[in-house]
Amino acid sequence: MIYKNITRQILNGLVYVKGKFLKVSNKDFYNILKLLKFSLMKKLDKEIDYKNIERIKYLKWCYDKLLLDTSNNNISNLKPCSICWVDFGQNIGSELRKLRPAILWRSSSDKKMWTVIPLSSKCYKDKYYFHCDITGIPCSTAKLESMSNFSYKRIREPFFYNKKIAHLSKDDYNSILLALKKYYTFTN
Repeated sequence: MIYKNITRQILNGLVYVKGKFLKVSNKDFYNILKLLKFSLMKKLDKEIDYKNIERIKYLKWCYDKLLLDTSNNNISNLKPCSICWVDFGQNIGSELRKLRPAILWRSSSDKKMWTVIPLSSKCYKDKYYFHCDITGIPCSTAKLESMSNFSYKRIREPFFYNKKIAHLSKDDYNSILLALKKYYTFTN
């Protein structure tokens, strides 16, 4: 059974009465939502130490994920080897985070999942074999060790360089393929 309102589906699915889903009236539904919101705000006020910025960043990322999930991104114009802004979010430790440019490497058949390779300016001209400098964009390095799969909803918009949408050149594509082979087959 398909529900138009996912929140209503969750609430109805939480409680059973004699083996059947609990029916909630619109008035009760909105009262429950209101109580849940107040309860969450009270808990956050009590639990969060505002001096700990990481907790606040995490809560902001939870809200941002909600916005990303409900956004209507156009997936028809996404193509492999193009470079786009991707929201990596708030992550743990030294994992990549924030909105950053990334190479759209491969997609699922319906283009709803993409394998992306993040770009970084901090790794430019270093000696790691799993970092590939991109010749088409100055001071850019593809970080192959951080290649990940993401929903198309995390892909925000094309990355522009010299007033044109940035794409990977054939030489850069071949360099990345070679580096990926080394990285995943443990060869030199």
